[in-house]
Amino acid sequence: MKSQLFIHSNSVTLRPFTLEDQAAVYALTQQPEITDVLPDWKMTEEQLREFLQFVVGSYEQFNPEDVRILLAVVHNKDQRIIGWCGVFPNDMLVRADREVAYAISRDYRNKGYITEAVQALTAYVFEHTLLDRIVGIVKPHNQPSRKVLEHTGFRYISRRMLIGQECYDYFELLKVKSEPAQLKQMHCTVRLRRAQQEDAVVLTEICTRAFDHVIKVWADNEKDIDSNLCPPDYSSVRMHRYVIREWDYYVVESDGCVIGGVSVNVLGRKHARIDKIYIDPVCQGRGVGTQVMRLIETEFPQIEIWKLETSGRQQDNHHFYEKMGYVCIYASEDEFGYEKNMSIDPFDPTCDVALSMDSGESVVEYVQANLDSVRYSTSNLTNSRITDCNLSGSKFTNLNMTNVLLADLRLTDSKVEFCALDGVQFQDTHLGSDRVPMHWAHCDLGEVALSIAIYLECSWNSVK
Repeated sequence: MKSQLFIHSNSVTLRPFTLEDQAAVYALTQQPEITDVLPDWKMTEEQLREFLQFVVGSYEQFNPEDVRILLAVVHNKDQRIIGWCGVFPNDMLVRADREVAYAISRDYRNKGYITEAVQALTAYVFEHTLLDRIVGIVKPHNQPSRKVLEHTGFRYISRRMLIGQECYDYFELLKVKSEPAQLKQMHCTVRLRRAQQEDAVVLTEICTRAFDHVIKVWADNEKDIDSNLCPPDYSSVRMHRYVIREWDYYVVESDGCVIGGVSVNVLGRKHARIDKIYIDPVCQGRGVGTQVMRLIETEFPQIEIWKLETSGRQQDNHHFYEKMGYVCIYASEDEFGYEKNMSIDPFDPTCDVALSMDSGESVVEYVQANLDSVRYSTSNLTNSRITDCNLSGSKFTNLNMTNVLLADLRLTDSKVEFCALDGVQFQDTHLGSDRVPMHWAHCDLGEVALSIAIYLECSWNSVK
């Protein structure tokens, strides 16, 4: 059978390994671009020799009913081994699955060689064996490997928690192609759990992929993107940590794997706003968003009025929210505002003040209230929460504001004068899209300590 395992393609040839290939293969296993993704290939020379002996011996026992094959990928012009490609069982999968696995040298990437190799091998396997289905698994962040599967015709099935408690995206390629309509019928069951600080990194990764996809589809390579299409700092881990700490942030999971997130800002006893809802692009179109919206409503049964904003460009978002029962209450070129009334009684927009009981104490809530030019003086406003409000032009003077959180704000052209700043912390701040500098004058800042970390993480321009 060994003599038949030569598969020729336009740019590459797949052939059986020989013991003389050890030096070339060992050089590939020294590339972190390969071993960071495939740590099992990080072998000593002795381990690699034993492995190659096993592979070479397997060719004579090739069984078309139990496919186990690993071939060298040779560049036709250079006549060098540039990678490998195989189809064989994987202990993380069920026994019947046969996974396609592949790797390519960093010197030959982004040229389509490994995609060509996978296409050639899978076609050969379907023609010469009894296998009628091949699977592929990739880590969610491994975009190059995902593109290989997609370009080869593999179909994404779901994100799964495999043996070893790690999440992988699961693909399959069938010998007989299925009808595209079947994709529309596929749904996955999701659940929500409260986000923890350790979830910040994976949520950031998925959020970045989701909004990068939105930008690619809707922004047409524009430099200045409105905040409804692209939320500020959506790719910042620190921003996600802040939202986890201060808001109601939930992880969206399917089969134990994280596939998205949703953050909620509870505005009052009966009012809340959906801040962000995002699903990994590979999991979209499967009814996930609908399930998440319903689960969030179940998570907050006391909320009667839900609000959200979305970009004026994303017509598919408008249709989705309207399908979920939201009504557009205002619209502009950049932003559409939606609202959903969960109560039986119609919402009275003139009722601005609501009374509630929190820990036995009376709490006054102002919702959609017009408090223009209101004056507060000699008043107790401790533990107040002010969110989603327009405070432009207001003046805050002679106040005790110790232990106050000022976050997710726009302070453009504001003035800070005669203030005690002892112990104040500035974190994750910026100068806005126009980069207008701040002005510091007649300020006693004492001995300001600028640590190395500050120098590394902050941008200082025109310091004099």
